[in-house]
Amino acid sequence: MKKTIVFTGGGTLGHVMPNMYLIDELKDDYDIFYIGSSGIEKETASKVAEYFPIPAIKLERGKIFVNLKIPFVLINAIFKAKKALKAISPNVVFSKGGYVALPVCIAAKMLKIPVVAHESDYSFGLANKIILKTCNTMCVNFKNLEGKNKKIVYTGPIFSKEFEKTTKKKGDLHLEENKPTMLVVGGSLGSQKINEELFPIVKDLIKKFNIIHITGKGNLKIKSYDNYNALEQTDDMVNLYNLADFVVGRSGAGVSAECFYKRLPMLLIPLENKATRGDQLLNANYYKNLGVAEIAHEADLTPTSLLKTINEFYKNLAKYKAKYKTLNTINGKEKIINLIKKY
Repeated sequence: MKKTIVFTGGGTLGHVMPNMYLIDELKDDYDIFYIGSSGIEKETASKVAEYFPIPAIKLERGKIFVNLKIPFVLINAIFKAKKALKAISPNVVFSKGGYVALPVCIAAKMLKIPVVAHESDYSFGLANKIILKTCNTMCVNFKNLEGKNKKIVYTGPIFSKEFEKTTKKKGDLHLEENKPTMLVVGGSLGSQKINEELFPIVKDLIKKFNIIHITGKGNLKIKSYDNYNALEQTDDMVNLYNLADFVVGRSGAGVSAECFYKRLPMLLIPLENKATRGDQLLNANYYKNLGVAEIAHEADLTPTSLLKTINEFYKNLAKYKAKYKTLNTINGKEKIINLIKKY
């Protein structure tokens, strides 16, 4: 008889896709359910799991009046999550975190259902700080976080089987053989700031580099031409990592961990505005301290400074690649699956 598992987590693809990778591995042994909001996780997870929608609201830093709604929405979400969990009666809940997951984990605690959770960032988000109090195990990407709480276990990031592949397919991409390839990515939603500073210098950059630029949905201001390849979105990131020689982009937990796993030198431009908790800067500093990345601060960014920084970064590319030879990269998927299967 199959066991039953509930997945939760959402708001961005960084919270959703690791769940998808685990679902792919567990679908033969478990009946799969997903509890989340009506956001991006519903669009993705409802294709592979029976889906239970609940309301969700995100803390908006600096917006006091908006945040006044949070207690009322959260209480309603906990009630609906509890109702769904009673109907499903799972053996275990796996949480990838984010504000969407919080009411599900609280409801699971109330029903005495085991929870295994995962935090990707160097610093815990507000939701996972609370979830840490309710879960049985909190898996983390960074080894030096282990031991700070008895529930915290170092597993590393969660990657799909696809990440093991090293094949390179150019497909419709225009890449010149004699030029290194720069992958520009601002996270699952793209980065308007990076796009704005990059667009004016594309003609200068393509003299030296092939460019694959993930702009984000609705941000395709320049169409592909010559060896500049613009894509709003892609479901072929592993192949793009395999084609790239280095990456320029944000330092969200997902993309930076993927680049590290693929041993790609990173020029990181962390999101540092007041609406964030500073997690991207902490992530970026971690990889810089490992010797595989450099940081360009958003506040100092102009087209001219970005062009100069990219060129200087490329001059030292061999140094970052050499550093990778001394470092281990890890896929935490199997370790996390073993933790889930305890319940």
